[in-house]
Amino acid sequence: MKQIIARLVETTKHQRFYELSEPIYKGRRFRSDVDIVAELQECKEKRMKPECKHLLRTDGCHVVCISDARTHIERLVFAAEKFPSGYGRTSVQIDGCHTMMIHGGDSDRIYADEVYLRHLGMINCVQIILYTR
Repeated sequence: MKQIIARLVETTKHQRFYELSEPIYKGRRFRSDVDIVAELQECKEKRMKPECKHLLRTDGCHVVCISDARTHIERLVFAAEKFPSGYGRTSVQIDGCHTMMIHGGDSDRIYADEVYLRHLGMINCVQIILYTR
């Protein structure tokens, strides 16, 4: 099985960014597959300022952002990118589970980052290995 290395490159208060050694092309949202290339292209065309469009790669997901909600218990995974100002996520959700904010979220649906990376690997028929050094 093909292996992809995920290296933790930046951590903020609520987000962790992992750079992948090779891009991935599929994600999962609401129990259906996500075509990452198509969604990044749509994001670039419809949601980005014209002067920033050249900064977003649309040939697959090269950087993954695992993001914790600020107001309740929820963890979602997004396609991300390295911009001149630093790492930032796109609006393209590729994994994770929405929880009910009115109930404070659901801690039973929160997993370690390695689990989300492993799940993305299974969807893309590769093994994603977290680089820990």
